[in-house]
Amino acid sequence: FEGKNILVIGGGFAFTTLRALIHYMLHPANRSRFGKITVIYGARNPGLLLYNEELAAWGARDDINLIVTVDKGDANWKGREGFVPTVCKEVAPPAENAVAVICGPPIMVRFTLPTLFELGFAKENILTSLEMRMKCGIGKCGRCNVGSKYVCKDGPVFSMAELDKLSGEY
Repeated sequence: FEGKNILVIGGGFAFTTLRALIHYMLHPANRSRFGKITVIYGARNPGLLLYNEELAAWGARDDINLIVTVDKGDANWKGREGFVPTVCKEVAPPAENAVAVICGPPIMVRFTLPTLFELGFAKENILTSLEMRMKCGIGKCGRCNVGSKYVCKDGPVFSMAELDKLSGEY
C-alpha cells in the first residue's frame, strides 16, 4: 500500500481488527509511507463505540480524516448519525490511488461494497476479512474453507478479486 491513500471502514466490534492497522499507519516511522488516511467507524449507538480516547486523539490530528457515526444517537450524542454505507459515499476519498480495507458486521460489509464499487474502487483494491468463518484456526476442521482456500491458513484477509475467483460461499 506504499504511497496509496487508505480508506479504512469499520463497524461494531470488528473495529478492533482495524485498530492495529491504523496504529501501524500512524506510527511516526510509517506515516510518510501512506497518502491520505480516511477512517470511517460506525456503531449502532454511542455506547457501543470502542476506544473513545484514541478516537479523540485521532480526531485531533491533521494527518488522518476520522469520521465516527452511529446508526442512532442518544440524548447526549453530538456526533454524526447515519449508516456506514451512506457516510462512506459522502466522505470517501477518490478511488484513484486508493485501497479500501473493510471489516465489520456482514450486513454492513454487504451494503458498503456496492458503495465502494460506485466510487470506483477496483475489486483488487478492496480488502476484507473473513475471520468470522474461522473455527479451529489451524486448518484441521475444514469448516472455514471457501473454495480451495482455508480462511485460517490462507487469510483471513482477502481482496474482493480473490474472493470472486472462489465459489460464492463467502
